[in-house]
Amino acid sequence: MVDKDRDDARPDPDALLAQVQQEEAKQQRGRLKIFFGAAPGVGKTFAMLRFGQQEMAKGTDVLVGIVETHQRPETQSLADTLPMLPRQHLPYKNVVLEEFDLDAALSRRPGLLLLDELAHSNAPGSRHKKRWQDLEELLDAGISVATTVNVQHLESAHEVVQQVTGIKVQETIPDHLIQQADEVVLVDISDEDLLQRLKEGKVYLGDRGQRAMSHFFRKGNLIALRQLALRLVADRVDLELRQFHQQNPQEARRGGSRDRLLAAISGRPEDEHLVRAAYHLATAQRADWLVIHVDTPRGLMQKAETQAWIWNHLHLAESLGAETARLTGVNVGAEIMAYARLRDVTQIVLGQAQGLRKYLWWWPGSLTAHLLNSERSMDIIVHPLPAKQPISEDQRLRNQQYLGVMDSPTHRHTRNRNFLISGLLGLALSGIAWTLATYLGFAGIFMLYMLGAVGVALLFGRWPSLITFVTAAISYYSFGLGKGLPTTLGSLAYFALILSLILLISQLVARSRDQELMARIRERRARNLYQLVQVLSSARGKEGILNASIEKLEQTLGISVAFWLPATENAEGPLRLFPEMDETDDLLRKFQAAARWSFHNKKNAGMSTNTLADLPALFMPMLVNERALGVVMLSDLDLRRAPTDWLRFLETVVRLIAVALDSAQASLQRTEADIRLRVEQLQNALLGAVSHDLRTPLAGVLGTATTLLRNAQGLSAEDHTLLENIREQTEKMAHTVDRILHMAALQSGRLQIQKEWTPLEDLLVTVRDQVKSLCTEHPLQTRIARDLPMLHVDPQLIGQVLTNLVENACRYSPAGRAIELEAYADDKEIFVCVIDHGFGVPPGREQEIFGRFSQVKPPVGLGGSGLGLAICKAIIELHDGRIWVRNRVAVRGAVFCFAIPREAEPPLPSDEE
Repeated sequence: MVDKDRDDARPDPDALLAQVQQEEAKQQRGRLKIFFGAAPGVGKTFAMLRFGQQEMAKGTDVLVGIVETHQRPETQSLADTLPMLPRQHLPYKNVVLEEFDLDAALSRRPGLLLLDELAHSNAPGSRHKKRWQDLEELLDAGISVATTVNVQHLESAHEVVQQVTGIKVQETIPDHLIQQADEVVLVDISDEDLLQRLKEGKVYLGDRGQRAMSHFFRKGNLIALRQLALRLVADRVDLELRQFHQQNPQEARRGGSRDRLLAAISGRPEDEHLVRAAYHLATAQRADWLVIHVDTPRGLMQKAETQAWIWNHLHLAESLGAETARLTGVNVGAEIMAYARLRDVTQIVLGQAQGLRKYLWWWPGSLTAHLLNSERSMDIIVHPLPAKQPISEDQRLRNQQYLGVMDSPTHRHTRNRNFLISGLLGLALSGIAWTLATYLGFAGIFMLYMLGAVGVALLFGRWPSLITFVTAAISYYSFGLGKGLPTTLGSLAYFALILSLILLISQLVARSRDQELMARIRERRARNLYQLVQVLSSARGKEGILNASIEKLEQTLGISVAFWLPATENAEGPLRLFPEMDETDDLLRKFQAAARWSFHNKKNAGMSTNTLADLPALFMPMLVNERALGVVMLSDLDLRRAPTDWLRFLETVVRLIAVALDSAQASLQRTEADIRLRVEQLQNALLGAVSHDLRTPLAGVLGTATTLLRNAQGLSAEDHTLLENIREQTEKMAHTVDRILHMAALQSGRLQIQKEWTPLEDLLVTVRDQVKSLCTEHPLQTRIARDLPMLHVDPQLIGQVLTNLVENACRYSPAGRAIELEAYADDKEIFVCVIDHGFGVPPGREQEIFGRFSQVKPPVGLGGSGLGLAICKAIIELHDGRIWVRNRVAVRGAVFCFAIPREAEPPLPSDEE
């Protein structure tokens, strides 16, 4: 029992992983502090500015991005004490608008940015439509922000505010900003105090204050808004408490399974209310929630505006924190139930439309009746939707951005032509039946009608078949009355029975056609992906993959594709367009700006998004392991030529292209690395062979020159100088050959390091002895930290590294200047630096000089062989360390440093030992 309780108390590994990932993401993002209020005038801006003053007093770099003081003297005087970012000026319709300058703030990178009125809509021409999108980009860049928000601007609350105040709020922000904020401060005053401030002109000046008191600032409105703000803040505090309990199971143990709520939406504009209702239910129950739409073959033929409303609702749900999905199927109810069971949904929320449908919910064909009568383990919640109202121009423009194109004239022409042909065919069938009535008989005539209705259902679908049937039945009944058709009650019932049978059969055929159409759509989607994978796998090289992708997507989806790729390996460099396009310079600049934003922020931009949505193209970053390889630019988008869930389908396509490009780059890098390895192996073999062959003659020449110098009593001074020069040059060549052999041994892997615990001071004794001939005019000064630990290294190899670095410093330093050696350590590494007073390393060659035979010619004297630093790098890498060089800042010279891992020192031997 105790073990069971102990197991139950263990933290959930998935929860711990999610917590760690969330903390890592928070460390990279800036902090967000929101000053939240019930209405304008409660003091949010003043409180934000006071907070900025306090942070600046602590030493934080505070900058006012934008603040609206509304000519309030106290607020203005407080804002004047803080540094302010100049505003951006945007021309619009013969006026110049002032806006927050996002690029200037990103370039300035303050420690804290104050951003007033978060729900503000940016002027046309800005990068983002809303200021809250500027906020998200600032946070992603690691800039901390303090901002202000009123309760009526929350997306989930603005309907309630409209019901309370009678005023529809146009500017809203998604609720996830409040949920993800690091701190939310409620700025609250009583309704009486706020009304008094309004009377005194501290909120609005002049007549505007009186108008506000008679409309928005009525006492009942203020009480309701204050209650709503308090409730939302209390919900956030409760959420923080639950998160604390989840992270600290010892404080409060989690119990029970978590609820999950699912809302099923349609393409009606009123379903926007259903999304908000589902959000409130999920928030109240602290439940996960999903929003789905089921596409049927008939739904795919709906007009483009309906499809745009579906995307509008799904986007609203995502902004409120829901997980969204678009499913495909013939039976909507069955698809909803299957998905609900798959996702362990506990509650399903449906919308009930007003009008006649309100009273037909029990009809077996309705979605509500299907779900209520099915075997289920989840609850069904029916939410009444408001009556259908005229769509405002703002809503119409807002929903169109999720489509990019409207209902095409070609599609409307085809649909109307099918309806006309169906009606004419019904009249033609009646004409044939009227002409051949004496030959066909009553049963034959209705078989003729059945044949026509079924044929139209197969060719054109459900509604054309229904038009053919109704037209034929009404016209024949009219003709039949003139021909003496029986009109008794029994004959009419028989007539109705036959017509119902024809209608049933034709609709069954139409349904089979719909199922076939849905199967074709699914098969086409799978085939397109399969063909794209085949094309990408057979393409060779980067350009081959790009050209194959462009050709295949144009062929299968009918969309134009281009790529924005980094011109260099530097991610901060410019992006180049592939292939080049014949567009105006102004449009290309806009495209490049959108591609640059999408590349850096790793998010979609352009059409169907909230960033630069006016552009006639969609920009999607190609991501592999959170690394952007480039941006895909899609234009000529047409919803009817793409699969149902076109945006997610395109994301899948872009991901496949990104994986193919990453594979091609990796393959190219492997090939280049293999070539470099083979070249180095060949070089090492040649150098090793030549060096071995040179060692013996060099030793002979050196020995002969040394012997001659010893017996040089009878030689002239000039001959003595020549012999000395021969001996010095031979020694230098022998030393170079030894280094070549040593380098070949290091790179071949034949050299094994023998690590020992060695004090750095012991190594320096050997180094001083080996460099004394070259560094006679350069004293060696050391600065070694007192607490420097012993080095766990190969003493001979690290000694050679120090010797090479000191010799290099002596070779490039003027005579009489000291060589400095500095050593220190941190918790992970031990650092050793050799500092000279030479001419430094040419900029851009800091890595190159560690290559073999890489030399920097000194202004005075001769350089080295170009192998010393390469040997140093190889030895340090054998010790799992790193080596680098930098130029000194205030004076001339270079600093060569290497770092090796710090290891725990062995215990000292005891006195007994």
